[in-house]
Amino acid sequence: MRSGHVSFTEAIKNILNNAVADCFPDSGPAFECQVTPCQDKKFGDYQSNLAFLLAKRERTSPRNIAEAVAESVQAQMALPGPAGSGQARRGRISNLSPGESVGAMTAGALIETIEVAGAGFINIRLRDAALAAQLERTLADPRCGVARSAHPQRIVVDYSSPNLAKDLHVGTMRSTVIGDSIARVLEFLGHDVVRQNHFGDWGANFGVLVAMIKREYGAGLDTLQDAPLETVEELYARGSRLKKDSEEFAANAAAEVNNLQSGDPESVAVWEVLMDKTLRNCHDLYRTFNVSLDASHDCPESFYRDDLPRVVAELSDMNLLVDDDNAKCAYLDGFHNIDGDPLPVIVQKSDAGYNYSTTDLAGIRHRVGRLQAQQIIIVTDRGQELHFRMIRALAQKAGWLPDSVQLRHLGYGVILQEIKEGGRSKKVRFSTRDGGTVKIRELLAEGRRRSEKLTLERNPDIGGDELDGIAAKLTIAALKYAELKQRPVSDYTFNWDQMLASQGNTGVYILYCYVRVASLFGKSGVDKDALVRSPGSSTLSHELERELLVQLVSFPELFAGYEEELSSHDICHYLYELSTIYSRFWKDCPILTAAEDVRNTRLALSLAVANRLKLGLSLLGIEVVERM
Repeated sequence: MRSGHVSFTEAIKNILNNAVADCFPDSGPAFECQVTPCQDKKFGDYQSNLAFLLAKRERTSPRNIAEAVAESVQAQMALPGPAGSGQARRGRISNLSPGESVGAMTAGALIETIEVAGAGFINIRLRDAALAAQLERTLADPRCGVARSAHPQRIVVDYSSPNLAKDLHVGTMRSTVIGDSIARVLEFLGHDVVRQNHFGDWGANFGVLVAMIKREYGAGLDTLQDAPLETVEELYARGSRLKKDSEEFAANAAAEVNNLQSGDPESVAVWEVLMDKTLRNCHDLYRTFNVSLDASHDCPESFYRDDLPRVVAELSDMNLLVDDDNAKCAYLDGFHNIDGDPLPVIVQKSDAGYNYSTTDLAGIRHRVGRLQAQQIIIVTDRGQELHFRMIRALAQKAGWLPDSVQLRHLGYGVILQEIKEGGRSKKVRFSTRDGGTVKIRELLAEGRRRSEKLTLERNPDIGGDELDGIAAKLTIAALKYAELKQRPVSDYTFNWDQMLASQGNTGVYILYCYVRVASLFGKSGVDKDALVRSPGSSTLSHELERELLVQLVSFPELFAGYEEELSSHDICHYLYELSTIYSRFWKDCPILTAAEDVRNTRLALSLAVANRLKLGLSLLGIEVVERM
């Protein structure tokens, strides 16, 4: 439960649990029953399966239990209270104060009908007055009724982790977009979020690069400083090929890794030029892509350079390491390779160098010990799941990760593309035509080109900076929404036409709905603040108004389980459902031409829609546009 807020779901659970205690006083303590929105609104607004959960304990049928509970709730509804009896009402619904919280409402004030269906499902329809009062009390709330967590934590979110010395590509995009949304939502919920961008900046790839740069430029680093990033990428590609063909160069590259890790001045000087060039490019792209990471969040592998010997020494002192072909390894119970042999965590390589495991262990020690993290979330591809399971187990065994601190690895799937081969369609990893990686900068450029065309088709009078701004925001909305509407672990197929479609479950469709509302208030001349200042005057005259109202007041319930799921899929689904309902409302419920009381109600509903769309999109890292 969140601080200062009780949702309709929680209020209904409390009422049902009171009814259970009334009907079955000897049945033991209350339990956590499930209350969910009805998929089919003809059955009501909410549905509970508590009778099925209780049937085994009470040794009777779910139907009998559901009927007894419903009868008890009906008795509660008949008690005197702010809403009077349990009789249904329509029309003016100003009898409840918008300041009255859901948690303070009696059963009679909250519930209009409670019915038993099928084998024992309990269906509940809420009072229009309760729905309207809840909406009105959140109309001026920038949080749209979502309260902060009652138990905020310090949470480290580790995401993006780009491959430096090259331009960012789609392999980094999923971690960046998913992790950024997680950080935004957790921060919104009141947690103290520490963003960290943990990237490899002195591993094998930098050994190759430093060796190539010394080979090509010697000490003349001024030339390298002025070179474009493409030159660095080309050097790395050549160095990778040379490493395969030349044992001498491969040895030089390996030596440069150790030189960097030991702080050799000449190698470090080359590395610093590389880092400056590539990180400036990286942060520029973050700003363009509306990602909340900046230079203050950089925490690369080199950050832990002084801690790495301590990691090895402490593990050795605890007798957790063994020598295996001159490498220092930890063998943990339960981890084996495909042949059934024990699988080691290599903490120090045979050449005395360090690797990902060493820096990840140092990262845990730092985040728990120095940053006082109560939870650590690492967003990488799902292929690293075993690695982080082993790192977690070793850190726990060493005492660096206490039971009170949760380390979570959120693995994501891959981006696919559909191709034709032999007359058949098949899905493969997303890549360029020649099989290379697709760069984010190229995606943004292509998206803007397409978005400009779509915008001009809709509104030819838009041009200049406004057109550039709209196209940029549509592109980001298309890319990010396509990522976040999936469950993180899922693969998805990249398709520009689908992403930029103005119909269907797309970011562009959600933005179009917001633009509709913005245009409405531009035409109406109605003062939004006046709507906010006149609560308690809602008039419902159409079933779509009520359907929209139910969707609007359920917004806070989106976040009830977010800390467990860490998925923005439900936020996307909510925004799409809200936009779809509003589209039908827009078509069937005239607003500006309606009678004054009906018009004001519909304008208030529209304002609430815009507020939730804008807030929900911002949590996805998407900015709204005022026209398209």
